[in-house]
Amino acid sequence: MEQTFRSRVWRLGDNIDTDIIIMTKYLAKASLQEMVPHLFEPLRPDLAAQLRPGDAIVAGENFGCGSSREMAASVLKTAGIRCIIAKSFAKIFFRNAINNGLLLIECRDLYDRCREGDTVEVEVGRQLTCNGTAYPIPALSREVLDILRYGGLVPRMRALDKSALAAPAPRDTLRDTHRPGHTLAEQLLLHNTGAEDLRPGDVVTVRVDEAVLHDIYAPYIFQQFRDMGFDRVFDPERVSVMVDHLYPTCLDDDPRCFRYSRRFQDEYGVKRLYVADGISHQLALEEHLAAPGRIIFGTDSHTTTYGAVGAFATGVGYTEMASIIGSGQLWIRVPSAIKVVVNGTLPKGVFPKDIILRVLGDLTAAGAIYKSLEFTGSAIRRLSVSGRAAIANMAVECGAKAALFAPDEKTAAFCGVDLTDCDWLRFDEDAPYERVLTYEADTFTPYLSCPYGVDNVHPIRDVAGTPVDQVFIGSCTNGRLEDLAAAAKVLEGRSIAPYVRLIVTPASKAVYREAARLGYLKTLVQAGAMVTHPFCGLCQGRSGGLVSGDQVVIGTHNRNFIGRMGSPAARTYLASPAVAAASALEGRIADPAPYL
Repeated sequence: MEQTFRSRVWRLGDNIDTDIIIMTKYLAKASLQEMVPHLFEPLRPDLAAQLRPGDAIVAGENFGCGSSREMAASVLKTAGIRCIIAKSFAKIFFRNAINNGLLLIECRDLYDRCREGDTVEVEVGRQLTCNGTAYPIPALSREVLDILRYGGLVPRMRALDKSALAAPAPRDTLRDTHRPGHTLAEQLLLHNTGAEDLRPGDVVTVRVDEAVLHDIYAPYIFQQFRDMGFDRVFDPERVSVMVDHLYPTCLDDDPRCFRYSRRFQDEYGVKRLYVADGISHQLALEEHLAAPGRIIFGTDSHTTTYGAVGAFATGVGYTEMASIIGSGQLWIRVPSAIKVVVNGTLPKGVFPKDIILRVLGDLTAAGAIYKSLEFTGSAIRRLSVSGRAAIANMAVECGAKAALFAPDEKTAAFCGVDLTDCDWLRFDEDAPYERVLTYEADTFTPYLSCPYGVDNVHPIRDVAGTPVDQVFIGSCTNGRLEDLAAAAKVLEGRSIAPYVRLIVTPASKAVYREAARLGYLKTLVQAGAMVTHPFCGLCQGRSGGLVSGDQVVIGTHNRNFIGRMGSPAARTYLASPAVAAASALEGRIADPAPYL
């Protein structure tokens, strides 16, 4: 890594998400070089052709937000980008970039004082100079410098003595003692590491209880794993491979991802391979891979979902996953925490999705970067595990490292554990929260996330009447049984509006079967819905249902980034299943209360 260099500046704005950097439809291409011409396509389709090796990107807040897709970082490195300078970075993107040997620098002042085409001089860990002005920049941690010095995590891991990386054994028991004065995140990390005390900013190495791999990244994980010099996974009983993004295949390179997913079982003895059983985040809950007290990493940003049952769970990139399944451990920084308190009773027509949308609107897309969001209050305790999962799922949309709920009787019953074994994980009044958000549930209304950002949240009265072309009910956020039940209640005995397309995707086979048994699917189909098999599908911008032109979509999924569901001119609104169903009935955004 060069300590001093000069680069030409390309200037981008705030919240440059992973879908803008590289769209989902290009992720299964056989090489990163083939992705390079499509960099920034939805926002600046001419930019990729103008990039030259050694260039720098200067951006605003929250660069790299969105998916955990490591291709967003690795394709920038492949294009020759030497460094990215931004006011702030999304947590997963930061680690992915460093793991690819791509230098990231946080500097809050440069963006507002430079122009595209300027030259910036970088002195790593010391300062930036542009147009005669010097800007101090943070020093890099030992871990980051070590990875950059090697040129990325793969060569660093390859150079390590593998015998010194013997996978740590999991804890013998779930039981522990409550540690007062600590947030839920700190309690979980103390439980895992056995440390005497931990505070935000401390760096710890955790033992991994479960690693969750996804088909869309399988070829990359497999190759990185081998390039690191590993010849076996750390524990075949604690690795799960989920085929949920690209099955059935729809593009030329998709079958390659399916084949590599199977190779983990065939060549390394991984015990759990889920093919077409549903979306990983629902399966992890159903299969009890997620449980109180566990530390879980997955190659999908919405791995935060598992915090609904008291697990510290977060997304990682494919290179970091390769090191995890080889070593069984990962270093992380202890996050600070924000407590979210919701008391009272939710009004008719208001659902858990509305809670998280309200919180996202208040915190903004960069409001909880590398923090733990921890939810409590009487309204939260009334929610089912499925409702809590919908909230935890979307916490990453404001940058959260984790989203956590303290286990209770509902958690214990859902996970099949004894509550007395996990009651050490509970809220403590003396815990040092960075911020506390307090809400009264009866003040909530249905909310919608409006184009083009998840934090562009408005009450339904502001957007009611907006015509819609397509409605999507499903995804790992709101494709669960109670979500389909809410939609069916709105649609029962009614028909969707002419010219509206309604696509329903249950989150798993189990949800599909139970929804069929209870008559929800029949109600939805009779109303005019098309019900698909359980998979990621439309949420990730692949397979049937992509939109063209300036069409309007309202969906129950978790992201409405520009171009994610097809045309960059299309507009996507995010809402609860009840709002989505009512909007399908009326052909315009509608309040569900009259239909409930």
